Amino acid sequence: MHPLHFSLLSPSSPCPSILSLRPASYPLFRSFNFNPSSSASVCASGAGALAPPPAISREPVEANSVAETRENETGEMDKYREVGTISTVHGVKGEVKVVSSTDFPEVRFGKPGKRWLRTRDGGKESIKEIDLIKGRCNPGQNSWTISLRGINSIEEANNIVGSALLIGSDDRPELHEGEFYTPDLVGMRVILKETGMFVGTVVSVMNTKGNDILQVKPNLIGREEEDSSNSQILIPFVEEIVTEVDMERQEMQITPPKGLLELNSRSTVGSSKERRLMEWKQKKKSQQRLATAKKILNDMEQTHVLDALRLAPKAQKTSLAKQIASIDFRLFHHALNNLDKHINGLSEDMEKNFSLLLKNAMKISHENLLGKESERNKFHHEMREKGLELLSNSKAAIVLMINEKNKIGNSSEIDDDLRNSLSDIGEHLMGSQGRPFVMITATHQVETLQKYLRDNSYFGMDLQKVWVLEEGRLPVFSMTSDQSGSKVLFKSPFELLEAPIGPGGDLSLLSFQKILDTFNQMGIEYLQVCSLDDKSSIGNPLFFGYISSLDAGVGIKVYNGNVGDGTCFDMIISMKHMNKISRDAKKLGFCAVAEKHRYVEKTSEGWVDVSPEASNLRRLHFPVYGLLNTCSLDDICFMNVLN
Repeated sequence: MHPLHFSLLSPSSPCPSILSLRPASYPLFRSFNFNPSSSASVCASGAGALAPPPAISREPVEANSVAETRENETGEMDKYREVGTISTVHGVKGEVKVVSSTDFPEVRFGKPGKRWLRTRDGGKESIKEIDLIKGRCNPGQNSWTISLRGINSIEEANNIVGSALLIGSDDRPELHEGEFYTPDLVGMRVILKETGMFVGTVVSVMNTKGNDILQVKPNLIGREEEDSSNSQILIPFVEEIVTEVDMERQEMQITPPKGLLELNSRSTVGSSKERRLMEWKQKKKSQQRLATAKKILNDMEQTHVLDALRLAPKAQKTSLAKQIASIDFRLFHHALNNLDKHINGLSEDMEKNFSLLLKNAMKISHENLLGKESERNKFHHEMREKGLELLSNSKAAIVLMINEKNKIGNSSEIDDDLRNSLSDIGEHLMGSQGRPFVMITATHQVETLQKYLRDNSYFGMDLQKVWVLEEGRLPVFSMTSDQSGSKVLFKSPFELLEAPIGPGGDLSLLSFQKILDTFNQMGIEYLQVCSLDDKSSIGNPLFFGYISSLDAGVGIKVYNGNVGDGTCFDMIISMKHMNKISRDAKKLGFCAVAEKHRYVEKTSEGWVDVSPEASNLRRLHFPVYGLLNTCSLDDICFMNVLN
């Protein structure tokens, strides 16, 4: 990524007022030529200096022709760019005046050569080739007088008034280092330099009297704003904020002043009345969610939590209310209502059938899985080709779960094992920018992981299709002889004691964060869900091809017939089955794990510490194989890899 360069553009033309007459909605030519000691001059190519904006030089650029995005009568897409509009006739010899919409008027109107005219006749549009003979600038005006071959009289000139003058869309003068066309900035990813957070995508650039403004469509995954289609962030395009631009990676880094992103996201909603309405809706939605959570806790006879919320000081009340409202009550209620059953991940029938499923599993050597011997086996070759087709057509997504043994820890550094694993994953994903990729990890790891991915250029992945999510968490509750007496515990006064939900429950995050909806819109057909370990085959075409050929709902890859305890896993799930899982959380298997842990309890004398000597609580855990309770035996297949 290259830093911005600092210098001034040199004015060189007798046409001094081209930029001042430009409409704000036209695309602009952008030059990152900054002078560190003063504001840069604003000039059009071949124009004198105008009033300087803060620290940036800019030039207008040719507007995209309507024909560039419209099919003509033959069904072919025209490839033209509009550079001006013929406004009036000049003299009696067929000369016409053209109003410029280009930053290169001398080249477009002063240099003879091939051009095109777009005209309308009775509502019908046509484009024809024409030769420019000569042209001259009209000082003090945003126009040129030109002569066109075949236009030799007033009558012929009048016939083309109102027509657009076009050039080929690929006819763009070579730019100097550090200069950019604004259309090339549209579509760029905007990254917060300090954290690596994906802010959004540039959708347009506005030209104002002061600075140019980037219009950015925010990354709304996981956000709760309503009317998000109208949401927009406005970012001044100045050196102090836009610090780096990388054309190759199609991203720019920003260092906005504190509060700018929040201020802009609010200010783009519209009028103050509209903003107040949206704020009211969001507040109302949060209140409704909290009210629903309080009602569920009351029905579950967890009134001590509501008492703590009522008595909490203002700061702790807000934090505790947010914690309560964020509980996934579908899973929590399901587990608490079935504590006496202690559902152990898999239903008994499913567990008994595992041995049968393994007997019918596809057996393959590790070398064959990696493609080292697949050409010798026609079946394997066909499966690999089928999988490659899925992957190359972006019909597959990856969901990576960083399990307990791969936790980053509390420091800001990533341990060597995890770093090496991520590097291996990066090799698989290098160049596969169309494939969505989700990482689910502990809360304290998210920012560190995002920074690591950013420092490694996201391993070539499409940043708009990458998510790093916090793992789900559920409250921990006490163990009692009477199941109805189990109570949600507190880690500290006015803070619930929570534990990770487990990989089976974490998949519900895809639905909660609306990522599953995004996958459906993208046409994703299969998800690979795997832990971060050396046995996971990220994006393996043979694995994908095998599951697809059987039209299975769930495919599981194991080594030497060992299913394991669900800590390490590698599965492929069809989107059809994932949608079914998201609708029927009650069928997910879970474990109520007995553990010993310190907690605090509210008594008549206040909050007291409880430090037990034996197991005193249960942690709800949804193992990944608990997903199999939602499908029939016929929907499951195994791949048994033999070492």
